[in-house]
Amino acid sequence: MSKIWKLFINENIKTWKKLSTKIMIIVAILAIIGTLGLVKIMQRTSGNVVIADSNDNWKKSIQQEMNYMEEQLKNDELDEATKTSYEQQIETYKMSLEYDVSPWKMNYWKTNLIQEISNLKIQKNNLLSENELKSIEERISKLTEKLEQNDFDGYIELQKTEQKTQLDNGEISEQEYKDKIEVLDITKKSGIGKESNDPYWKQTLITEIETAQASIRTNIDKETSKVLTVEKKQEYEDLIKIDKYRLENNIAPSTYSQSYKAIFEILAPMFGVAVIAIIVIVIAGGTISTETSTGSIKFWALTPNKRWKILTAKILSVLFYIIVLTLLISIVTILISNVFFSNTEMGEQYIYVENGKIKVIESNLFIIEQYFVKMIPVVVFVLFAIMLSTLTRNSATSISFSLALYLGNGIVMSIINSFIKSEWIKFVPFNNLNIFDKIFPNYTSPINFSMGTSFTTTTSLTFSLAVLGVCAILMLVTTYDSFNKRDII
Repeated sequence: MSKIWKLFINENIKTWKKLSTKIMIIVAILAIIGTLGLVKIMQRTSGNVVIADSNDNWKKSIQQEMNYMEEQLKNDELDEATKTSYEQQIETYKMSLEYDVSPWKMNYWKTNLIQEISNLKIQKNNLLSENELKSIEERISKLTEKLEQNDFDGYIELQKTEQKTQLDNGEISEQEYKDKIEVLDITKKSGIGKESNDPYWKQTLITEIETAQASIRTNIDKETSKVLTVEKKQEYEDLIKIDKYRLENNIAPSTYSQSYKAIFEILAPMFGVAVIAIIVIVIAGGTISTETSTGSIKFWALTPNKRWKILTAKILSVLFYIIVLTLLISIVTILISNVFFSNTEMGEQYIYVENGKIKVIESNLFIIEQYFVKMIPVVVFVLFAIMLSTLTRNSATSISFSLALYLGNGIVMSIINSFIKSEWIKFVPFNNLNIFDKIFPNYTSPINFSMGTSFTTTTSLTFSLAVLGVCAILMLVTTYDSFNKRDII
């Protein structure tokens, strides 16, 4: 072990003394700085956008539509369905103008309330039963009262009362009632839709919760219409907890992130890992072939050190370089994120459920974990580059082929996967590179950066690691066998 350690130290000294190594580190840091520049441009561009006051514009637009529909209603040949639709829309527009509420703000509670009132008014005109008519009029009166009083909480309580009535009448089950009350409580507590400019992601999470509740309640997956599996049920239960936590703490998912700090922390690891991967593949591709072409490998062959120890030291040196460079770039990313973005902006967090409780990985730690997890597939390509370097003794071949495989495997596999649906396809190594998605299953990136990633996510983390582990072992065996047996003098 002492000889391997000395050889390892020597390899590291040679690697870190090279000018090319220092240049590559600078390039990796510049990639992160470039990402910062890109995000800052996005931030500045967004900040310079002037939103014109459209208060009068929407009023003019709906007035024109009302005039058109009223003109159409004079046509005796108009069918009843279209006529009813026009009357309902006209009623909605009239109330929108009366209460100064744009009908196009779909997530605003007043918009929904006005739509409901107008529907009830049209429905009232078609009723013959006095009891039904009285019930509709009472409902209209209560809703109008909440609208005039600007009583958001009262509107939620009114919806709760309606759900209780439906339960008492046997229209909904006990569990469905509890689920709907839970959603209404979340809506009230988080003030979802209370303001006209409420972000869209909140309503999206509410819809996710409702879908998950319905799937668990009916034991039918609402997304696939298949019987709910135990794993999928647990996934839905965790999703509900995570979405509730996000709403309670006002934390938008990555897909809807409005924090430029979070956007930077999403983009930086994507570009950073890609640059690091290219750098280390270039270094790995020349590990053996460069020394062979220069003749320096002959010196090592003439020393008392066994060949396998020499090769082990070189492989460990490359892996150590990967670890140091990844750690360095992740720290640079953290520093840039904290220095160039406001402390009031929330960074990118990872929220998950463990033993039924919500856990959060804070942004700084998550950045480091992102880098290292995304580097796992890169190590496989590095071992492949070392193997080619040993077999071919040609740097150009080993580097170019390894880089082409790294950069193009995602596109190739997406095409293959679209045509081949057999079970054996999951054993293809390139279909098991999505380690990050399996370690962080609740993370959804808003940007699809597919360089060196996989398009199959149905296999488990253990299966993917096993497949990649077998590939790594086979490549190492081939590398050692070639290096030990081939003549290098």
